[in-house]
Amino acid sequence: MLRSLLIPLSAALFAIPAIGQVQQQPPNGVEIEIGMGSRIGRQVSNYRMANGILSLTNLGSDTPQLLTGLGFSCDTSTIVTPPSPGDAPIVSRSVSSGFNQFCNRYIPSQFGAFVSAQIGAGSNQTVSGYTIGITYALGKYLRILAGYSMTPSSEISPGFANAAAQYVSRNPSLFPGINPADLAGRTYGAFDGVATTSIAPAAGAAPTSTIYYPGAISETHYRGGLIVGVALPINIYNLLSGNSKNSPLQ
Repeated sequence: MLRSLLIPLSAALFAIPAIGQVQQQPPNGVEIEIGMGSRIGRQVSNYRMANGILSLTNLGSDTPQLLTGLGFSCDTSTIVTPPSPGDAPIVSRSVSSGFNQFCNRYIPSQFGAFVSAQIGAGSNQTVSGYTIGITYALGKYLRILAGYSMTPSSEISPGFANAAAQYVSRNPSLFPGINPADLAGRTYGAFDGVATTSIAPAAGAAPTSTIYYPGAISETHYRGGLIVGVALPINIYNLLSGNSKNSPLQ
């Protein structure tokens, strides 16, 4: 009988009060950034070849480009801990207290960093640029961004520029309005509309307006510039967890 009394008593004395389930929001410090940006900087002489004729593209002329990449910002997710049934929940930040000192300030917490790749018209390559920079949150689902971009461009090779300048100098009547000095200096747009071929002319053939050059006409360079734009952030953790708002903290 004594044993039957002690067992319920000990259970009552050492029972742990029921604690509500701890809920943690998915971290939001890493985002997928999808938006539009425009490169601002020195104009890039990017050329395309079509039917043997060089044409200048609008790459680097403030052309809008689709951008996609990753963004990194302050993690503002919270942990909600109800201490006991009926009491007000305790809300705390998921990140460390040292980092909170920075992120708890409104203006610093709106800044972030991003890396992206661009896709746009006027480029000879699928990816028209690579950018690293900073973002600023105008709202939960809108970021403005600015960064330094490297853009691949197909530019006239020095060898072809010199050969073309010499050929035009010897045959100025075939190239009205084209300045040999601009060709030699690879001035912006100087080769727009110039016809070229890698097939050698027949011996003794009369000069034509098509410039023969057996080597590489263009070469790829990476040109830097500023890019500005806007982006829509998507929480990468929500995508991985099925867009769940809260998850139990184990």
